[in-house]
Amino acid sequence: MTPPEGPDRSDAARDAVVAAFVLGWHVAELFHANVPGARQRRPAGEDRLTGIGELDPLSRARLLLAQVRVDLAAAWRFGRSDQEPPDTGAVQALLEAEVRQPGQLRAAVAELHRQLLMALTAADFRLGKAYGLGRALAQTALLPDAKHPETFRRTFARFRLDNLQGWLADLRSAFPPHAAEAVSGSLQAWAAWSDAPTLRPAAGDPGQAPARRPRVPPARPVDWSAAPDRESVTRALHRQGQLWRALLSGERDGLDLLSTDDYLWAADQFLGNLRRLTVRFLRRFWITTSAVAAILVAALVVLVVARAASAVAAAVLAAAGAIGLTWKGAASGLGRVLAQAQRPLWDSELDVAVANAVTWLPRERRTSE
Repeated sequence: MTPPEGPDRSDAARDAVVAAFVLGWHVAELFHANVPGARQRRPAGEDRLTGIGELDPLSRARLLLAQVRVDLAAAWRFGRSDQEPPDTGAVQALLEAEVRQPGQLRAAVAELHRQLLMALTAADFRLGKAYGLGRALAQTALLPDAKHPETFRRTFARFRLDNLQGWLADLRSAFPPHAAEAVSGSLQAWAAWSDAPTLRPAAGDPGQAPARRPRVPPARPVDWSAAPDRESVTRALHRQGQLWRALLSGERDGLDLLSTDDYLWAADQFLGNLRRLTVRFLRRFWITTSAVAAILVAALVVLVVARAASAVAAAVLAAAGAIGLTWKGAASGLGRVLAQAQRPLWDSELDVAVANAVTWLPRERRTSE
């Protein structure tokens, strides 16, 4: 593994981090794949072509292994190790075998995972951390079982999410804009949901995305004993995992998720922050602000009272000029502060808007008339 040199090194590092993240995600999916112990014969004479979602478990596992190889090759181009990448041959041999013993494939994937984690971390700490993040985030979407509600509380426990939040913060600059912040905010929303699981009303339009505003719509508690409720929760979490992966891998641009209303909401929050920043600035220079106000009042009084002495008027105008110079400097400082703060504040509001848009909390199933 030979890292590139020159100005392209930073781009290569970001690409490798994303590849390592996707690699960890695919290895986790392969580990938890429900692959049968024997090769399944497909019925002859199919009447249509199937999509990826319709592949049988064994074909799906083989596809995951092919993706793992591509991800590994992309991540291995960047780093400081001259070693060969871990071999996936043992896993491939089991997937090609006619019969597999129970747990044999999972054990092989677990060994491959151990080798990948050690090799990537040794090559570059960012690669190891990104790989671990992909694995952990995938398991966040895969492990909870609606038949056992306590698994949701364990998965979204605060101490566990602290690790994910830390990794997202550490790798923020390597992921696409707004991706790490949005996933972090979405994880917090799911953690709050796991404390009091609810189902929101079904969307009226099948293509309509869940509500994106921070307000909480009317909802009812999840009935874990009801199969439709369990299915709704499972589907929502799996879809949420797909969105997390799509954002962090660059498959989807976070800004593409935003509607006009989302931008208006972000702009309203942005202007509110600018107002608060301006008020705090004026409070810090309260002496200058108070003096300007006093001089303005005095100047108005001089203009209104025509009989004011010329000496008094001259004194007021001189003071106004002196204070004007002082206020000009303060206003110039305020302008520089606002100019520096505008971009970070706007990006921060976009982070929140994308987090709201990407969060896919459970809804009730739509009923047909």
